[in-house]
Amino acid sequence: MRTKSPDICSRILLAAEVSFATKRFHEVRMEDIALAAQVGKGTIYRYFSDKEALYDALLKEASHELLGRLEDSIGKQHSAKNKLVALVSTSLEVFDKRPHLFDLILHTEALRTMSNEFPWQETRFQVIELVQKVFSHACACQEFAIKDPLHASLQLLGGLRAVIRFGKKPRPVDLPQNMVSDFLDGSAKKC
Repeated sequence: MRTKSPDICSRILLAAEVSFATKRFHEVRMEDIALAAQVGKGTIYRYFSDKEALYDALLKEASHELLGRLEDSIGKQHSAKNKLVALVSTSLEVFDKRPHLFDLILHTEALRTMSNEFPWQETRFQVIELVQKVFSHACACQEFAIKDPLHASLQLLGGLRAVIRFGKKPRPVDLPQNMVSDFLDGSAKKC
């Protein structure tokens, strides 16, 4: 029996990410993913039982990458403001490195029904919770206080989502610092 290779699995997931992000779920063919990954179709089935399992594995892998990198980058910072800058910077890095991930998440959201959660929903809740923990840290350290942490989290992440989706590339190096400063201090200034 052949052993599974992390390299082959990564190639399959990368090819699947592009396919699922650029086509409707029912239009994605395992043959096309196999061709793009440069593996046989049977090889995909050694790693994933079916297309749904591949799709779920792709979202789980992306979720683990994002959450792991966010927790790591935030954990290295001491001030709450720097923690927010790290969160913004790391999010931009992850989504810029994986340009099809955002479209994949949008497709996943569109496919869900009101009665079921989509596979990325738990990740979204965890990121919101992470931002709220940073706000709690800020208050505990008397750095700044947020009146409504939930809505403020949604506003920050919504702005980040808009930058990921519509922002120009290459991104300015100081974009994360500017986004956090505008969020905390306001974008308006006297003319």
